[in-house]
Amino acid sequence: MPGIPIRDQHAGCVGSHLVEHDLFDFLLLSLPDNDAHSHRNGPHAQIASIAAADAELWRVMEAGGGAEAFLDEHAMIVMADHSHSHIERVIDFTGPFAEWKVLQPSGANARSAEIALCPAQRSAMVYLLGEPGASRSGALKRVVGTALGIEGVDLVMWWGPGSTRRAHIAGERGEMMFAPADRSDGVADERGLRWEVDGELETLLASVEDGVFVSDHYPDALRRVWAALSCETSGDMLLSAEPAYEFPDWGNRAHVRGGSHGSLHRVDSLGALLFCGVDAPPERERGHWSISDVAPMVRGHFGLPRQAR
Repeated sequence: MPGIPIRDQHAGCVGSHLVEHDLFDFLLLSLPDNDAHSHRNGPHAQIASIAAADAELWRVMEAGGGAEAFLDEHAMIVMADHSHSHIERVIDFTGPFAEWKVLQPSGANARSAEIALCPAQRSAMVYLLGEPGASRSGALKRVVGTALGIEGVDLVMWWGPGSTRRAHIAGERGEMMFAPADRSDGVADERGLRWEVDGELETLLASVEDGVFVSDHYPDALRRVWAALSCETSGDMLLSAEPAYEFPDWGNRAHVRGGSHGSLHRVDSLGALLFCGVDAPPERERGHWSISDVAPMVRGHFGLPRQAR
């Protein structure tokens, strides 16, 4: 029942039953009501919804004899999959592309459409629908130029031209290009991956400190952008919104005066992670965690290779 805060109660009820009767080896327990509460009321209202989620975690532990007894028998990871930022303004996403034939949600103009606009809260994608070729390259350049002029768009990301694959990121502070580098080349990021980086570091409010690429405002930016662009279903261009802005959906709905997420910015990228009874990956001892570290922790706990084959 989306929007009605009883899903956490249902999860806690089922979870406590599973614990009480020892019915699982691994349990993935989702507590989604905090997300809906924050979307509606804003991130500063999360104190009440996080307390409600905490009560359901306690309910699960109580079924196992209380916190101490439960943690004697079970490893546990508690995590957020994102955070929320306060939304004050809506981005006019469709207006700037009025000169293009934009694919409508109904698909009625699918044969003649030139681009598809895909808003997703604090991120968005643009797909070029024409056939590959020189005209497509020119269309991408025009679409990027249009996107960079939209109020509320913070960063625009796309693949550069040519056979050498490089990612581009641009915004009002400049433009930079990057690609994975060999172990002995480029600069390292805070997770130990190496990159060849050109252009203006100010694009990501970044610096290179002792050979390490650091951007406090855009956590793990290079790896995340590269992964997003590399996804085979991603658009030809990705957009990340400025803090306080959101792309409305095709029904013109947005979370103004509430909370939202999905951008590259730290305001909706940093989340909580607590764990007990499971080993941290050795390379994470210095911090710089990612949501992608959690599955290897679970696999390692069960004696499986940390990376799935």
